[in-house]
Amino acid sequence: MGSVQSTALTALGLVAFAGVGIVAQDAEAAEIPEAAIDTASGLSNSTVVDLNDLTTNPSNYDFFTFRPNLEKLILSGAADTEHISILWYTIPDGSVGLHYHSMTESVYAIAGTQTDAKGVYPTGSLYFNPPGSGHEVSDSTGFFLLAYASPPDFASTDLIEAYTPVNINTAEPDFETIYPFEEAQDGVSTYEIPLDPEGGMSSQFIKSTSSESYAYTGNYLLVLKGSCSIDGTTFAEDMLVVATTVEAQLYNVSAAEGSSCLALGLSF
Repeated sequence: MGSVQSTALTALGLVAFAGVGIVAQDAEAAEIPEAAIDTASGLSNSTVVDLNDLTTNPSNYDFFTFRPNLEKLILSGAADTEHISILWYTIPDGSVGLHYHSMTESVYAIAGTQTDAKGVYPTGSLYFNPPGSGHEVSDSTGFFLLAYASPPDFASTDLIEAYTPVNINTAEPDFETIYPFEEAQDGVSTYEIPLDPEGGMSSQFIKSTSSESYAYTGNYLLVLKGSCSIDGTTFAEDMLVVATTVEAQLYNVSAAEGSSCLALGLSF
């Protein structure tokens, strides 16, 4: 099982700048000049993935077979530890057998729909299963961004307890007004998602209209709307910045010039 920074980047004919893997449809447009990257920044220890390119050209990426009709791409960490990955159901009715989560699981629907006994999660949905939860996935298709504070356990399903997932649909038109964003600094407001503190994971939405940086320490940032400047480099919607290890990185986030920024951050 190779890494997205080696096999995937080689397959795309792209270059890593100062430790940053650039995965994009247009390599020239995505190039980041080496001199523009502060080697002390989180971006210098991250991989950048264009989710639109990934869903359009999945064969260019280093997926491996996780379950029948189910492929997985590890972005950081390893399959048997906490990790961040992309899950790809290759058939319309993809499934995963019943499994247990001893720590928090995060799922973001990039393109497609995932279904379990708790509901149906369409594109744009973000949900978190708390420690002690477990589920069986059915009738699912498409691509999903996953973060596991501990990998799924298919042998300990007897430990599954009653639970309620935290479910947020970022595609809802009034999403930004439903949740209580709080001012973090001038021009920046955040919403801390209420997760079990014992689950090994935290997550927040960051909304900015300011050119002044907001310091975020985490494992990934996903641009949901507008354009975000992350450590001085501009990223448009559906661009994902992922730390190359499970050690959280410091990212300086602001609105790109002439734009506003809405990003999802997640941290172990």
